[in-house]
Amino acid sequence: MPTVLSTRLLSDAHRQLLQTADVRWMEEDFIAIIPQEFAVETVRDIVVFTSQNAVKSVLTNTKAAVLKTKPAICVGVKTKALLEQEGWEVLAWTHYAKELTAVIERDFKNKSFSFCCGNIRREVLPTFFRQHNLVFDEYEAYQTVKQPHQIQQKIDGICFYSPSGIESFLQNNSITTEVCFCIGDTTADALREITTQVVVASQPTIEATLAACLAYYK
Repeated sequence: MPTVLSTRLLSDAHRQLLQTADVRWMEEDFIAIIPQEFAVETVRDIVVFTSQNAVKSVLTNTKAAVLKTKPAICVGVKTKALLEQEGWEVLAWTHYAKELTAVIERDFKNKSFSFCCGNIRREVLPTFFRQHNLVFDEYEAYQTVKQPHQIQQKIDGICFYSPSGIESFLQNNSITTEVCFCIGDTTADALREITTQVVVASQPTIEATLAACLAYYK
């Protein structure tokens, strides 16, 4: 029976998906998310989120409550679901930030933006805003902190959900023959120099990543 490591702790719903599988599961949180306080100087037309972590951090921030008066656009179906669950109006969403830039260019090019992100964020959106002379404020809503663990036992597969999760894993471990299951293209790209044994989920969700793993070992 193959042993697979999830580089984040799974929810009960995720574990239920795995109950019928002939796979031995291990779980460790390789990164921690720490919300950050920030004050909003100016309320822009649209709030932009690229992760659920940014949404959760903004929701706990009393100084950022004013952002909820504005509609949102976001990356990720789970981010969209969380926003709507919290009563936020979502104007548009896409699977990836690159796709979101196309939507902004088409539908929102006359708007201004409040971009809520983490301390380790990609340049896709800020670069796009600057290149198109769009007004935006960037708020660091949370910090991603690496939590390296050393894995002593032999594992056959690893589920990765972010490039920072990969970096954290590699601090105390190496990837040799393990099959790496990635939540999306950005995460997979972080492994290109390290291994060819990469399987990318059909869509960028934890569920799809686990499903890709189960399908591989079926």
